[in-house]
Amino acid sequence: MKLRFVSSRSTRGVLSALAFALGFAGTSSAAVTWQDIQFGGFASQGYLLSSANDYLGETSDGTFDFREYALNASWAKGKFRIGAQAFGQKLGQYGEDRIKLDWATIDYQPAQWLGFRAGRVKMPRGLYNEALDLDSVRPFVLLPQSVYDARLRDFNAAFNGAMIFGNISLRQAGSVDYRLFYGDIPMSTSSGASDYFNNDQPFPNTSIGMDAVYGGSVFWNTPATGLRVGYSYSTFENFGVDRIAYYGGMTIPLQKLTSNHHRHLLSAEYTYGDWIFAAEAGWENAHSVILMAGQPSGSVADFDSDYYYVSVARRVHARVELGAYVSHSHDATVLIPAQAGLSLPPLSQTDYAVSAKFDLNEHLIFKLEGHYLDGSGKLFDTPAHPQPFVQRDNSWTMVAAKMTLSF
Repeated sequence: MKLRFVSSRSTRGVLSALAFALGFAGTSSAAVTWQDIQFGGFASQGYLLSSANDYLGETSDGTFDFREYALNASWAKGKFRIGAQAFGQKLGQYGEDRIKLDWATIDYQPAQWLGFRAGRVKMPRGLYNEALDLDSVRPFVLLPQSVYDARLRDFNAAFNGAMIFGNISLRQAGSVDYRLFYGDIPMSTSSGASDYFNNDQPFPNTSIGMDAVYGGSVFWNTPATGLRVGYSYSTFENFGVDRIAYYGGMTIPLQKLTSNHHRHLLSAEYTYGDWIFAAEAGWENAHSVILMAGQPSGSVADFDSDYYYVSVARRVHARVELGAYVSHSHDATVLIPAQAGLSLPPLSQTDYAVSAKFDLNEHLIFKLEGHYLDGSGKLFDTPAHPQPFVQRDNSWTMVAAKMTLSF
C-alpha cells in the first residue's frame, strides 16, 4: 500500500490549519462563558488511505477530505435550557464544507422523570448517536460503521420535531432513561442517505423524503456498577425516492419507490475500571412498492439488513487509550417479480479495527487507526461514482488518522 501525497493548495491549507491548531491549543481554554451563555466547539482534520476501493471518499489515492468543525452555545436557567450548534464537514463527496444548523433545541424539564424538548433534536439511537461529536471520550477515529455510518449523518444525527424524555428511578433496581420522539428529516439528493438508498442502481434519484419519523429508546441503568442495556426503535413513514433515466439525451421518469422503513437496535455497555466494553446489534426492514412510469401498478422490493459490532477500549496511560472492534453488516434486497438488471446481490462487510488515541494536552488529541476489511458491502455504487460489485476488492485495508481540537 503506497502513501501518496498531492502537493496542492488544499493540502497545504490543511497542514497550515493543523499547525495553527497546535499553536492555538497551547493557550486556549475550554468552554467560554459570557452573560450566562456557554460557548464551545471543536475542529478536526483527518486522513484516509485504503489499499483498494474508495470508501468514505477517494481513499484508494489517500484523501484529506475528512474533517469536521462546529461551534455551539447553551444557556440554562431553572427548568429551562436552550442550545444550538453550527456544524460543517467534508467527507469525500459529502458535506462540501457547508455550515448548517446541526441541532437547536429548547428544553423544559419540570421533574427528573419528565422533560420536553423541541426544535432540531438529536436522534436517540443506540449508545453513541447523541454523542457523535464527543471525539475525546473514545479512542476510535471511526465509530463502527455497521451502526454509525459516517456518510449518513444527515439521516441519523437529528430530526426536526419534538421529544419527551426522562429518568425514572427503580430504587434498588437502578433507573431507566427513556425518550419518545416524532418529527421529520429533510434530505437532499446530494446526501449520503440518497446514495445509500440508490446503491447499485443505474439511475440517479431526483427526490428523496418522508412524511414523518418517530420512535424512541429505553435504557436500563442496572444495579450492577457500570452496566447499561437498551433498545432503540424508529420508523420512517412513507419514505420514498424518485428516479429517472436518460435515453437519447432525453430525461424520462422511470420509477417511484415508497415504503415504511423500520429500524431496531439492541445495545449494551459495561465500564470496569479503565476498561469499556460495548456491543450493539440491529436489524431493519422495508417493504417497498416500485411504480414504473406510466404503469398503474408496480412491483415489490423487500429490503432486510442486519448488523452488529463488539468493541473494547482501555486507558493504558494518563495520555494514551487503546481500542479495538469487530463490525459486521449484511444487506439483502429481493425484487418481486425480479427485474433484469436491477436485482442486487447480498452485500456484506466485516471490519476489524485497532485504534490508539493520544491526549497531547487538555484540548488536542491525535488518533491513529488501522482496518482490515473482509467484503465490500458498504461501498456505494452510484451513477455519479460507479464502483460495480464485480470490480471490488473483497480483502483490503485502510488507515485512518485524525487530529481534533476541542475548546
